[in-house]
Amino acid sequence: GFSAAIPSANSFFAYIVGNNFEFLILNISLPSFFTMAESQFIIRLNGLPVGNHQYEFEINDSFFETRDYSEVHGGKFYIKLELLKQNSLIQLNFTIDGMADVACDRCTKPYQVEIAAYEEMFLKFGNPDEEHPENVLVLPHGENDLDISQPLYELISLALPLRKVPCEEDETFECDEATLKKLNDISTDFPEQNSGNSIWDKLKD
Repeated sequence: GFSAAIPSANSFFAYIVGNNFEFLILNISLPSFFTMAESQFIIRLNGLPVGNHQYEFEINDSFFETRDYSEVHGGKFYIKLELLKQNSLIQLNFTIDGMADVACDRCTKPYQVEIAAYEEMFLKFGNPDEEHPENVLVLPHGENDLDISQPLYELISLALPLRKVPCEEDETFECDEATLKKLNDISTDFPEQNSGNSIWDKLKD
């Protein structure tokens, strides 16, 4: 048999290899009322046999559209998930590769940064509100659907460089001088201790 993840309304491709190494490609256009969390990022645990299960996903800009205040504005990513199910343990090994659309910390000019991340996580059943290690996902007892969309988002965000100023590493990248000048002009009008959101509000004018 094989394990299947349901694709989204974006005709998203899910490639799944099951225990018998059968290969299934799903490319189904679902109605618009199916959200991403209800589709390709849900893994059905009910009836999943003990063993090794391989999942592959491709995500794009639409993954980030509903996430407010995200540092990642879009991009294209390929995710491989190895799910190891044992009698009393489920291990999730994520491999993420892709390009993230972000903004320069200095001038807000958009650019792309390469993302390469690997993370081992574990799944347990219990109370999600209780404290648990960062590499542990918790599902309530009786829940059989594992939504991996939020862990994926967090892994991509954590893989971003702490300092996003591409002109310091790439001589061909030129900062947006007009925006830099406007920022510098605004900073002289507002004391640092009162800057808060005022600088950004004025920048939008």
